[in-house]
Amino acid sequence: MIYVSAVLIVTIQRGVFGFPNDFAIFRASFWNLIENKDLYVLRLDQAHDYFKYSPSFALLFAPFAILPFGAGLFFWNLVNAIGIFFALRWLLPREQSALAQVLVALPTLRSIQSSQSNALVAALIIVAFVSFERGWLWRGAVAIALGTVTKIFPLAALSFALPRPDRVRAILITVLSSAILVALPLIVISPGALAAQYRSWGALERTEAGLVGSSAMELFRDAGITWPAWPVQLIAAAIVLAVLILRMRDWNDRNLRLQFLGFVMVFCVVFNHRAERQSAVIALSGMVIWYLASPRPRASWRTALFAIVYILVAVSGTEMVPNAIKHVLPPETRFSIPLTILWLVMLGELALVRNDRSPMAEAG
Repeated sequence: MIYVSAVLIVTIQRGVFGFPNDFAIFRASFWNLIENKDLYVLRLDQAHDYFKYSPSFALLFAPFAILPFGAGLFFWNLVNAIGIFFALRWLLPREQSALAQVLVALPTLRSIQSSQSNALVAALIIVAFVSFERGWLWRGAVAIALGTVTKIFPLAALSFALPRPDRVRAILITVLSSAILVALPLIVISPGALAAQYRSWGALERTEAGLVGSSAMELFRDAGITWPAWPVQLIAAAIVLAVLILRMRDWNDRNLRLQFLGFVMVFCVVFNHRAERQSAVIALSGMVIWYLASPRPRASWRTALFAIVYILVAVSGTEMVPNAIKHVLPPETRFSIPLTILWLVMLGELALVRNDRSPMAEAG
């Protein structure tokens, strides 16, 4: 399998001939938690950056932290890779899932090269969507809760439950699942110590609130608009909910539901103020799903947009592209701008276009 082979190669590349900094941060966080050390203090003897995830994530990383370093790195990368592989298989019919897996392989490789959690987060968003489609409320709720204690933005996947007649039950189960995970570190530390960890996390987040990564907020800053990130994120979230409400009457069309899923996944990157190139697997998975769910025959503009965004975001940062070309194209042109344009196109299509089309077959 291509994904497993890639995991093995990356593990050797980073674990033997390099230093997987993000994995080292995650691994150290578990031991710091059970030793009741402040998770959000920089310890250069452990890794070269701060731990920025929740205390719950630190505890949930235990299966990988207790293994020898190389074995833990391999299985962590494997969970990320096979997570997105099987999520796409569960979501799409066989032929389309095979194509999606090929297209998503490159950004997945980019993410696991940094031993990051982005491929797993993308998988959890898709699993939440599939679970709510099939009436598996607990599975959908747990997927959202796991994604939320990893990175906050997967909470947007709760929107998939809103068109359901049992939406209130789905929301309550998600809240309960999230509360359990938030409190899970109480297994190993006291309530006072856990509260201190959350205060420390909050202080770190406030310190870094003014920093922006590759996102729409970066484009606002470049344009001289120095708003905090949260008003922009709040407006974008309101737009997502407005689109959902607008298209609620068409929710029996599975192609529409898949396009909304893609729209939400791109949103999770474009409006994550700390997004980086390794986050591309989330947005590009959404773009692939959106493209495959589009009406046939596919319009030439859609194929051209897909190809341009994929080349700029997935391909341009690799060694396949000469450095001379990379220097000509600034980073925003190779990430933030194409993804923001893609999200706006998705928004326009969902809000304004009505298509008469036969529903896509359910994935087997």
